Amino acid sequence: MAEQVAKIKKKQWYPIIAPKQFAEAVIGETLAAEPQQMLGKTLSHSLMNLTNDVKRQNVNIHFRVVGVENNTAKTSIIGYEIVPSSIKRMVRRNSMKADLSFNCETSDNVFLRVKPLVVTRADIKGSVAAKLRNNIILFLTRTIKKMTYEEVLNDLISHKLQSLMKGTFNKIYPLKGCEIRYLGIEAREKPQEIKEAEVKEEQK
Repeated sequence: MAEQVAKIKKKQWYPIIAPKQFAEAVIGETLAAEPQQMLGKTLSHSLMNLTNDVKRQNVNIHFRVVGVENNTAKTSIIGYEIVPSSIKRMVRRNSMKADLSFNCETSDNVFLRVKPLVVTRADIKGSVAAKLRNNIILFLTRTIKKMTYEEVLNDLISHKLQSLMKGTFNKIYPLKGCEIRYLGIEAREKPQEIKEAEVKEEQK
């Protein structure tokens, strides 16, 4: 028991900082006996707190500790996610929700899982709905392939990518909402062939 207490006392708090996208702001701290023990640790932070923009309170950014310097944990962004409660508010009666999930790759070979969400202003089915889904996959796959992972993150955080999506897909059918509900790095070393998107239309 005495040895366990001694070990606990040797631990200390280390700050965790965000990457340069968020000006290396402190996003947390962790208790560890050795700085290297922080490597691989993951945490999430509200985009509202990171940008001081109350409109982004529905988005969480996921980080992973990738290095330690001067007793400070440095992180990289591994994911972007809209909170589920916000998604539910986007869907109303007499509308269609295209909830997709597929893999794609950046120009610097980062393999991603992307889950876009598009909500139409009226209920659509058949060929129109299929065309909309196919265009979402094609557009995002081609667009992300031309960008580095850092560029994708910057456009996602600034909402530039989502605005570009909406402007493009509105030409097919008027949209009420157009978001990326999730984007994250896949836990695979090599990308696999892109599969057909898994489309899930939740019952209203």
